[in-house]
Amino acid sequence: MQAEMWRLYRHLVFGGVVIVVCCYVVMEFTQIRFGASKAEQLLCVDAEFSSALLLSGVSQKLPDSQFNWTLTSKELPPISSIPSLITDKTWLKFPDSSYQLTFGEPDAPMLIGRAAQGNQLFQLESLVKFFLQTDQISYQDKIDLIEGMPCLVMKKISTGASDSVTGVALVHGAYSEYGFVWQDKFADEPVYLSVAYSDSLSLTLVVVLVVGVGITIMLLLIWRELVSLDFKRKTFESITRQIARGRSGLPKGIPDSSGTLKELAYSFDSMSSHIQRLLKVQREMINAISHELRTPIARLRFGLEVMKDEVDDDVAKTIEALEGDVEELNTLVDEVLTYGKLEGGSLALNFKELCIAQLVDNILQHNHLLLQHLNVEVHIDENDLVLADEHHLSRALQNLILNASKYANSKIVITFSQDEERWQLDIEDDGPGIAFEDRDKVFIPFQRLDNSRTRASGGYGLGLAIVQRIAFWHGGAVLIDASESGGAKFSLIWSRNQHQKTLS
Repeated sequence: MQAEMWRLYRHLVFGGVVIVVCCYVVMEFTQIRFGASKAEQLLCVDAEFSSALLLSGVSQKLPDSQFNWTLTSKELPPISSIPSLITDKTWLKFPDSSYQLTFGEPDAPMLIGRAAQGNQLFQLESLVKFFLQTDQISYQDKIDLIEGMPCLVMKKISTGASDSVTGVALVHGAYSEYGFVWQDKFADEPVYLSVAYSDSLSLTLVVVLVVGVGITIMLLLIWRELVSLDFKRKTFESITRQIARGRSGLPKGIPDSSGTLKELAYSFDSMSSHIQRLLKVQREMINAISHELRTPIARLRFGLEVMKDEVDDDVAKTIEALEGDVEELNTLVDEVLTYGKLEGGSLALNFKELCIAQLVDNILQHNHLLLQHLNVEVHIDENDLVLADEHHLSRALQNLILNASKYANSKIVITFSQDEERWQLDIEDDGPGIAFEDRDKVFIPFQRLDNSRTRASGGYGLGLAIVQRIAFWHGGAVLIDASESGGAKFSLIWSRNQHQKTLS
């Protein structure tokens, strides 16, 4: 995972650098764009005042203007038509960033002005004062001309001024605006003239947008890496579950660009394969030993049977005891082989409909000598048909019943119940019971408990382990609880759905 974490940190660093660089670039670009826009607005004001002075005949040369003007018509237009000429002026911007303005018809312009590139020194104040203080244009004509200038804003104010035309600066937060207060002798109150800036997008908003976009891109990159890591985590969990269930070999197409996940998965797979080999060798060895023990057991049984006819009664009793030990050893071998087959999954279960009442009755009759000292209560309803493997279910029930008979004081209770999803058989006794912390131990093969359920009661510690494996292959489990009579209660539960899928 080190490569994935490094890639995640790399995205964080890269995203932060990208945001800083983008903010710097955008701010520089925005400032240049805003500066160019303001320069164009100032050029527009220069052109409007200059054209008003030239077309009205007040002046023929304007050295303070940024433009080089050329009058193409000797006849000047009336003042009343100049506002429309100013409004309908035509702008041209050339590749060398120079500007050209034409007033009048495009085919026969009356005035042409051209501004060179790179001159950022504006002398608007002299042009404005020249226009506003001239006596050749009446006050009303000046107002009409100013109202016809699109690049100029005029509004009445209540603040007085010491001079007829006074330059003022207005501050709006981080921005400032330069204008003129005009107090004409023919006007009752002064007016404020300023440049009409058309840029509505603030620099702060642009920076916020750039930062927001940068953070969004960085979060998307991080989210992509986190989703990829989570997908790899889920894949690895799935692989480990498959290995835990005993699957050998890895699925193809493990998503891991750096190889870390594949290496870890292959290590798990190698470990799982090694454990499976060890278990297989152990299982094969136990089965082989169990099979090989059958021959000497048979010889011992045959030899003891022959010896009984040739010895006196005292020795015959000893031989009978030895025959019991041999039979006990033979039973142990059978249980070891049975458990090995169940554990290895090599048994072929044959599911069919069974009558539980009949199955339990056969077990009780077959073991009546072992159960004759106990009161056995059976509670099974009429609808007692189940789906199970008859041989192995019978083996499991017999083990549970005989296990209860070893520890019961006076009675055993067998109860059958069912619902829409499962069947359940409960076997209870009134013996000493099993401590809560020891209930999981009874299913461990050859495990003995340090209480009244000891070797003196008989058995080898395989009976309940066999019951658990049979329940597992029936899609169920064996649960242990306390009985109402004070002893232990074993519940054999198996699923209806498991059988239906198996039978189909």
